Amino acid sequence: MNQQFGMQMPGGRARRQSGVDVYTGLLFAACVALLTACAFAWVQGSKIGPDGNAFGVQDTNRITLQSR
Repeated sequence: MNQQFGMQMPGGRARRQSGVDVYTGLLFAACVALLTACAFAWVQGSKIGPDGNAFGVQDTNRITLQSR
């Protein structure tokens, strides 16, 4: 008499495999957009930075831009 009638045990059903939903796709798209924006900012910063360094700070009295 180990059966208990009328009682459902939690987790008794087979679980459905979770897949990729809309929010996961949007999160992936946002990460790609952020990486693209960072790469774009790095390229533009290296164009105006001293000696092609994106993190370098220009001297106040001597600002130069790279020419092609």
